[in-house]
Amino acid sequence: MLGVVRLGLVRAVWRPAPPWSRALSVTVTSHQVTAAAEQTSAVKPLSAVPGPPSYPFVGTSPSMLLDKSFSKRKIHIYFQKMVEKYGPIVKLSQPFMPPMVLVSRPDDVETVIRATMDNPIRDGFTSFQKIREEAVNNYFENKTGILTENGEEWWRVRSRVQTNMMRVKEVVHYLPVMDQITLEFMDRISSLQSQFGEMPSDFQNELYKFALESVASVALNRRLGCLDPNIAEDSEPMKMIKLVNVLFHSLNDAEFSAHLWKVFPTPSFKRLKNSHQEFLEIADRNIRETETELLAKPAGEGQEVTLMEALLLKPGLTRKDVVTLILDMLFAGIDTTSHTLAFALYQLARNPEAQARLQEEVDAVLGDHRGPLTRQHLAQFFYLKAVLKESMRVLPTVMGTSRTLDKDLVLGGYLIPKGWSVMIMTMTMGWDESIFPRAKEFLPERWMRNKPLGPINPFATLQFGAGTRMCIGRRIAEQEMFTFLIRVMQRFTVDYKYEDIELESRLVFAPSQPLRFTFTPRN
Repeated sequence: MLGVVRLGLVRAVWRPAPPWSRALSVTVTSHQVTAAAEQTSAVKPLSAVPGPPSYPFVGTSPSMLLDKSFSKRKIHIYFQKMVEKYGPIVKLSQPFMPPMVLVSRPDDVETVIRATMDNPIRDGFTSFQKIREEAVNNYFENKTGILTENGEEWWRVRSRVQTNMMRVKEVVHYLPVMDQITLEFMDRISSLQSQFGEMPSDFQNELYKFALESVASVALNRRLGCLDPNIAEDSEPMKMIKLVNVLFHSLNDAEFSAHLWKVFPTPSFKRLKNSHQEFLEIADRNIRETETELLAKPAGEGQEVTLMEALLLKPGLTRKDVVTLILDMLFAGIDTTSHTLAFALYQLARNPEAQARLQEEVDAVLGDHRGPLTRQHLAQFFYLKAVLKESMRVLPTVMGTSRTLDKDLVLGGYLIPKGWSVMIMTMTMGWDESIFPRAKEFLPERWMRNKPLGPINPFATLQFGAGTRMCIGRRIAEQEMFTFLIRVMQRFTVDYKYEDIELESRLVFAPSQPLRFTFTPRN
């Protein structure tokens, strides 16, 4: 996603940006040049990078497979162990995968991000890419979407869609419908609370329905009916939720294992392919219905243009580009936001002082207001945003992000060659006492303007990525989650009386326990 300074190797060098790149201005100070020169004088070879023993053909995989705690559902524990054992830079290699280093020091993260600004290559989701390349009837026209593409093809689409998706003033157009969906979901919570005395063990599924209904209101500009209490299990929205669950499980198994599916179709690859194809068929049907509705709509001055309309009319984008993006919004918008909200509710339930302070802020901002939330309301919620940041630090939804180097780079005093993948361990940095004092505690105050626990390095927490490869759905997801937490805190006090909730890996992290929250109505 990103800039133009090469740090390390003898000098800081400006290089011309690729013709497809949006060059970002980066100032190089004399201190940075001096630091780079000092780093170069002590540069160590790749062979000196610490890490578990590596063997021919199998790389470092024996250290993973022989670890008694290793599990595909808890794979983050292995990566955390590697960092704790070997330090802030660790060398790993796996069969059929590019060799990688894990980095968990903010200075190294900044070096990686700045060095890859103009060409942010992100290898990963390779099984997902293969499925789209082999799609039935060449559905994706030999393109796989901005989630998996790199280089010129990635930038061709990204540069044309980011204005509509990343500008707050564009996204806020959907705030009224998001708020309405959220209010309806509050009624659903109230009904479940009255019926069961707490949330049922499948409450995570209710959050999936909320997330799909919310993202569909933007991506498809229509309601899917997910919040209907009598929705049938075999309905299209419920099928989409189940398919995304299978898809994420299968993608996790395919990516975090020997990539034998590159040679023959493994069971996880088959499940991934089948769930993706079925999800595609349902989503494509809904996209076509939305297109038909848009074409039938009479033209009129002053009418708001929907996201899909704006993208379909965008020069340089094909219809299939737009369809693929909408498909990815639906696919990515269910698990990620719903799991983040589950973790945030859990943190608030376990930290009643923080919950009370957030309720006070909600009451102060909204007062007696009975209408829809507005952009002006959202701008006044400072503690709310701190709560969400702190929740994502303590219980993140991803381990981190990655970049594949397109040139040699010095990280942590070691020369990492071109072609190596760098895994930025956002999760590990968030749990590091030297980076976040009192790291095990849930303290939203640390994010407030006065920074009572000390300054926070902006490269220590990249839950949405950074630069031009920042998550394209960030603004939509944030608005959805802000709206949800505001309305929950306005109406309820949340409690949780059961065993601790931890992370479970499904490519994105999910809660390890049923979400049996208690929602008590506020007076």
